[in-house]
Amino acid sequence: MKKYLLVGLVLFSNLVFALFEDEEARKKINAMQDQLNNIEKSLEFKINQKFSKNLSKYSSELNELHDIISKLIGDVEVLQFELKNSKERHNVIYQELNDRILNLESKIEEKNQNIPQEKPNETLNKTPQAEIELRIEDLTEKDEGLVPLVDKNIELDEYAEADSLVKATRYKEAFEALDKFIITYPNSNLLPKAKYSLGYSQWALKNYNAAIKTYSKIIQLHPDSEIIPDVIYGIANCEIQLTRITKAKKTLRGLISKYPRSEIIEKAKKRLEALKSIKL
Repeated sequence: MKKYLLVGLVLFSNLVFALFEDEEARKKINAMQDQLNNIEKSLEFKINQKFSKNLSKYSSELNELHDIISKLIGDVEVLQFELKNSKERHNVIYQELNDRILNLESKIEEKNQNIPQEKPNETLNKTPQAEIELRIEDLTEKDEGLVPLVDKNIELDEYAEADSLVKATRYKEAFEALDKFIITYPNSNLLPKAKYSLGYSQWALKNYNAAIKTYSKIIQLHPDSEIIPDVIYGIANCEIQLTRITKAKKTLRGLISKYPRSEIIEKAKKRLEALKSIKL
């Protein structure tokens, strides 16, 4: 009996020892698992951090490339527009000059027919140069009777027609009408307003880069015009559509600072306040 009891105690002690070893092993395994989890989380954090930095860098570079491409597209649009204007302006000037020459030729012919026949000795005493000078002088005195190159009423009617197309939101037709007006009447007092409406039509047609170029030309060529604040506001709106939010904010701040009493300022302030909520 004692022998069996002794054997049982030995077996029980071995079992307790084995259980103790299993518990220690389990703790070590758990500790190693925790270390592996920590290492995995650390690596994942570092990878995500590096990826985020690279993504931000590449995103910034892509935005810069997008701005460059947009600018190039705008430059091409403006060059095409100016080339078209140049050709049409050349045709208009040529036609006006041709009409003027034909009118002068008609006057000269009419004058020659009305000159009385001179005696032979008087004709001999006059040189051809003197006769030409007399005729030119006489024509110059009557030059006021010639039809002017620009009819003011027609000019006003054409501008009113183009402006009505803008108000009717027929922007493609308005663009063509305004383009023709600018070419036909390069010295018109309505030129700044016509160019502004042209830029607005380009904006409505989503040609934002071309609209910015048109607006910028107005500031450059008509700096004292009363519509300059509206022009600057138009540039800001184009920049917003091109997602150039930082530039748009700067443009609006400049407008508010330079023209604080303009009617457009209230709109500019509201738009600037709305842009402040956009975080870049």
